[in-house]
Amino acid sequence: MENNLIAAIDVGSHALRMKIGEIDEEGNFKELESLRKTAVLGHDTFNDGKISFESVDTVCNILKMFKKCMKDYRITDYKAMATSAIREAENKDYIIDQIKLKTGLDIKVIDNAREQYLTHKAIKRKIDDFDSLIEKGVVMVVIGAGSIQITLYKNSQLISSQNVKLGALRVKEVLGDLERESFSYYKILEEYIRVNIESIDFFKRSNDYNHFIAVGGEITTISKLINEEHIEQDIIYINRKQFEILYKEFLHKSTEEILEYNIERERAEIIIPSMMLFKKFLDKSRTDKILVPNITLSDGIIMDIYEEKYNLDKEEMSLKDIFTCVKNIAKKYDYNKEHSLEVEKNAKIIFDNCKDIHGLVSERHLLRIAAILHDIGKYISVYNTHILSYTIIKSIEIFGISNEQLEIIANVARYNSVETPSIRDINFGKLSNKNKVIVGKLAAILRLANALDKSHNQKIEIISVKRRNKQLIIYGKSSANTMLEMWTFKKKAEFFKEVFGITPILIIKKEI
Repeated sequence: MENNLIAAIDVGSHALRMKIGEIDEEGNFKELESLRKTAVLGHDTFNDGKISFESVDTVCNILKMFKKCMKDYRITDYKAMATSAIREAENKDYIIDQIKLKTGLDIKVIDNAREQYLTHKAIKRKIDDFDSLIEKGVVMVVIGAGSIQITLYKNSQLISSQNVKLGALRVKEVLGDLERESFSYYKILEEYIRVNIESIDFFKRSNDYNHFIAVGGEITTISKLINEEHIEQDIIYINRKQFEILYKEFLHKSTEEILEYNIERERAEIIIPSMMLFKKFLDKSRTDKILVPNITLSDGIIMDIYEEKYNLDKEEMSLKDIFTCVKNIAKKYDYNKEHSLEVEKNAKIIFDNCKDIHGLVSERHLLRIAAILHDIGKYISVYNTHILSYTIIKSIEIFGISNEQLEIIANVARYNSVETPSIRDINFGKLSNKNKVIVGKLAAILRLANALDKSHNQKIEIISVKRRNKQLIIYGKSSANTMLEMWTFKKKAEFFKEVFGITPILIIKKEI
């Protein structure tokens, strides 16, 4: 009989969590045990940039306890992920190595995009009517110890997803000394938060989001203070007025006074920064209630284990949101929509008809994103557009795309030009050997796709793509003059031949 017991471990900035349970083929998770132990790693990282080995010992002791619990259940199928405190620590590689040596557990440090992607999966799984909510408009605020993620949905589409390094613990660590030194501490705290969030998309848009979803940021503690009897429910609703009453009650209380509410110290220290952050978003939303799904990152990790365990297509589940996000980013940089989407269409056709040549599968969506964003550098200048496009792509965050994937996308856009990828370019040189090859293959395909619309007038429609010995013949049709496209294609074909050893040929059937 197959053992369906799994464990998900979240090594967070404020605490470590583990969930143990049984999962079936439909993704239904029956929780058997849930553990949470405080370890404020963020205190080290957000103050000193490094995690002390005293803190490592604390973490390892907790993980040893987790491991013993897993052993009692005879669990071998687990995933353990670490977030911002370890991710941002200068000594993270040593920390992970020490954890492995002392506990035997493999901890994967995930970037913010991956963290938010998993959290969103858990939210969607928990909220049954999620699709109907996002049709009417949703602002989703996820407050972690180190950062906040603000995601906007409207008309069933993901409009924007932004991350700001302004988590509740980080704010506390940055301004903590002022609490003891200034009677105006909370006013200063409010001003600090306001200045750091005013550039977020949400505050620049019209106030037309009918639902407010809140996760993290001690929101479950806040929920318990407002209505303790509902705290164990999967979905908790907090009335706006009740939240505002509690906010006013807590606003000028010290940590010591908040402890009197039966709140552990680590939570009491960050509850007011958390409430301030939530209130900023609540004030600009139209809803009278806050929807709180009872989830943590560990629930997202469970979903990740489930998809891997049952060989599900992970990418298919999120591509719609990813590409909506990408196109909204492209709009910000005033992209040529018709040209970019034509290049994307051409790239997909060439990629799909050359699978035996390039041997890639999951990288298809990276090519598509690079095609959409390849020209956004023109927003800054028409000179060195490819380099500017690289710089912009590297500086943005795309929902569901990891930092490693973003580096590939940026390099593919960069080498859409006439330059050949070279290790002399520091950005290309720092890629792994595997990713260097992926960039070369995708850039070669993108060059052909872009050449087919060199005039930006969508003159050519691809009819078919066929292999013939050492040639890749692309048949197209057009009623316009395609001399510019033919000339450009011939030039761009040289790099394709260098990468694959096959010469692309373009044959155009003229239509009258």
